[in-house]
Amino acid sequence: MSAREEVGDPRYHVEAADRTMQLLTAMAELAPVTVSGLTAALGWTKPMVYRLVRTLHACGALRQTDEGYSLGPQMIYLGQAALKGIRLTDVARPHLATLHEAVEETVVLTVLDRTDIVYVDFIETEHLILARTRLGARLPASSTSSGHALLSRHGEERIRALFKNHEFTGPTGRAVRSVEDLLDRVERVRRLGYALIDEELAAGHRAAAAPVLDHAGRVVAAISISVPASRVSVARLRKMAENHLVPVTFAVSTALGHLPARPVS
Repeated sequence: MSAREEVGDPRYHVEAADRTMQLLTAMAELAPVTVSGLTAALGWTKPMVYRLVRTLHACGALRQTDEGYSLGPQMIYLGQAALKGIRLTDVARPHLATLHEAVEETVVLTVLDRTDIVYVDFIETEHLILARTRLGARLPASSTSSGHALLSRHGEERIRALFKNHEFTGPTGRAVRSVEDLLDRVERVRRLGYALIDEELAAGHRAAAAPVLDHAGRVVAAISISVPASRVSVARLRKMAENHLVPVTFAVSTALGHLPARPVS
């Protein structure tokens, strides 16, 4: 039996390891938190939580303050070691495949390089298309849904500085024509969770994109769905974005170590 096949096999399940991971995950979400707080959150007995907390504290995995317990320096070391082994395209590829299977359209992984987006991975649709995608291709961030998504965590000053001398051009009259237009598009991404362009990059082309975040909450990539306007309406593309694209980018972000902020109660 391979190591992959052993995952989930009850013969190889270690209850103590499982409980340790549950406690550390709860700690990451709730810290600083007391033993009583952890007991309530996990639904375990207080003696069980206390013993596990004290053991992890002794190992350096937790630290104690007046407010309770938080993740300790050993977890920082382990987290950094884990991040070194993560390659964006390797993490994203299976999720791209899932998205492609769901929407049956071209899906693309891009990164930002100053005012351009760069294609780093893609899966093309099996439908007839006018233009082929290629790795390393560059497009202006201002005219693309991926660009708007990639800029969604940039502040206004940073965007203005980046595009200070940028020539806003586009083959159609719908393209972004100024920094003000671009700021409006970026704000829309923050509000909706995804970007959408309708025949702005090219006539007959529509696309939606959502940002991928890393462990520090930085946008490190965007994933997009590219469709022909003749086959996919704006309403249908929005449904693809909301039902498939956003969940996929959330999954990739989670795989890269991103933990969404907890709502303030």
